[in-house]
Amino acid sequence: MNEPPENSHQTAPTLIPGDVVKRLFDLSGILDADGKIVELKGSLFDKTSVEPGLLTGNQFSQTVFWQSSENNARVVTAAVQEASQGKEVRRVLDFRLNAKEHVPIELFVIPSEGASDPVSLFVFGRSIKAEKTMIDHPQINSDRLLLAAENAEIGLWYWDFIENKIFSTPRCNELLGLPPYEMVSYEALMDVVHPDDRGYVEEFLNESRVSGTRYEEEFRVVYPDATVDWISVEGKSTLTDANEPGEMMGILRKVTEEKRAASDLAKVYDREKRARDEAVEANRAKDFFLAFVSHELRAPLNAILGWSKILLTKEVDDATRKNALETIERSARVQAKLINDLVDSARVASGKLRLEYRPTNLADLINGSCQALSPAADARNIDLRFTSEDKEVVVFGDASRLQQVFGNIISNAIKFTPENGRVHVNMRVENKQAITEVVDNGQGITSDVMPNIFRQFSQGNPAAGKNSTGLGLGLSIAKVLAERHGGSISAESDGSDMGSKFTVRLPLTKPPAKAAPDTVPAMTASLFALKGQFVMVVEDDPDSREVLQLFLESHGARVKSATDGRSARKLLADAADELPDVIISDLAMPEEDGYSLVANIRNLPEKQGGKIPAIALSAFATAESRDRAFKAGFQKYLTKPYEPDTLIAEIQGLVNKNSENGDHS
Repeated sequence: MNEPPENSHQTAPTLIPGDVVKRLFDLSGILDADGKIVELKGSLFDKTSVEPGLLTGNQFSQTVFWQSSENNARVVTAAVQEASQGKEVRRVLDFRLNAKEHVPIELFVIPSEGASDPVSLFVFGRSIKAEKTMIDHPQINSDRLLLAAENAEIGLWYWDFIENKIFSTPRCNELLGLPPYEMVSYEALMDVVHPDDRGYVEEFLNESRVSGTRYEEEFRVVYPDATVDWISVEGKSTLTDANEPGEMMGILRKVTEEKRAASDLAKVYDREKRARDEAVEANRAKDFFLAFVSHELRAPLNAILGWSKILLTKEVDDATRKNALETIERSARVQAKLINDLVDSARVASGKLRLEYRPTNLADLINGSCQALSPAADARNIDLRFTSEDKEVVVFGDASRLQQVFGNIISNAIKFTPENGRVHVNMRVENKQAITEVVDNGQGITSDVMPNIFRQFSQGNPAAGKNSTGLGLGLSIAKVLAERHGGSISAESDGSDMGSKFTVRLPLTKPPAKAAPDTVPAMTASLFALKGQFVMVVEDDPDSREVLQLFLESHGARVKSATDGRSARKLLADAADELPDVIISDLAMPEEDGYSLVANIRNLPEKQGGKIPAIALSAFATAESRDRAFKAGFQKYLTKPYEPDTLIAEIQGLVNKNSENGDHS
């Protein structure tokens, strides 16, 4: 019997006499709307160790009988779902008797047609003979071949092109997510192939069919539960005597785990390769960095030590002495800039670059940068000009950092412009942006160098000229600073000796009633700028202490020095009748450092010096050191090497402010 009794789905099994149901089916049951078992019985269960009555309430598709293979359970699940949608479903699949034995059955899942019937689905099953499960084709109907393929979990298939029929083993169907004992059609095969692989599979199958060639390919299949597996297929087509497609044979096997293992291995290899490459690059960059920095720091140091030795050991005329001192100062400034660039680069890399934003007049700021660099341009007879149609162009930013941006770009233009050249700085307002262009007629930038112009340690094309001093950090820092202000920097050049143009774009802000000052208070450069001021210097390094004391005294100040925090506090206690106007202290000192010194002073009564303004003068340039100094009680923070005029201005500012608030003595 190949079909269930006619109209058997129209009457509930409970209404059919039990002996009739028993003769017709080896399994019968009722499922509710959720696919759970309401009733299940039949002679098949006599061969199992399970009492079917105990399964009431369980999902029919999840019971142990369908676990002979992963695909078997999927087929039952899909059959129940189709029947729930009103379709009559027939499937031939394996029923699991125990861990080692299963039998093929013909399973029917039929929906109830009664609108008020609480029964949702009827299930019927009957055993079929094992002979009917074998492929009925002389080309591949071999018991030994089928047994070997089954044990190896390999599916076999045969496609007769003349009759257009595909014969396959149950394992082949299972690998494709199809019912194991049903005839496979080409359309059903293509339906289970992953959509992204479908065209590729059709192509290689058609090529083999037409040309009679071998194929060995891999593709993905999508099962009814949306699970995806990788399938490997190998086979060959043969042609008839008339050179027409005859037949195709092939084998299937699942290679999902192999693909995953290969993918994981490739990922591990890729990670290891990247790690090795990064380690090699890090070592190379470290060696390059050390050699590069060492060279750039030693060059100005060589001039300083050389001229110092000459001045100490030989008598020289005034002109030579003046030239020597100017060279020493210039070299020291170059070295200071190199160190500042390294510090700023480290801050950028660590994300600790601090900016203090406020409304700033960009026109005044750029004009000031040009004026500051005029001596360098004049020394080489370079025409440096700044033009702007607007006198007040306000941006929201850190004035000192913006000066660094434009100072780096303009000084770079001067450096790479030959004598008698020109550098034109022009600013305009356009689309709510301040656009500043720095144009020169100098060395230019070649196309191979341009992509790296803003990278760290990039110096353009050093071979094209001798003006390649520096670490190549200025432009990279300028780019980061511009971007931190919401702007950008770009570079253009027509090539070698064709000049270059750098464009800085910054967003505008509404001008305040009065734009904030861009620099420190006006500096008094008089030799007696500190006349009448009493300054205490706390510095453990004797050379630094002596130079600072001589500098302050040369500008009219009266100075007392201490070597560390303890001696400074003793000095302060001894001078209770006349307290210093300002304390200038180093931070890193033995015994008691500058932080502790000022913190202890702040705990003193005002008449004992508790409110004396203090300036931190330290070689530490980190934000953490600055914050810690301010928390300890310092009012100002300057880094070594200090700018003499800036130090004088800060002393004057603190003294004047303290006088306005009332004398501390």
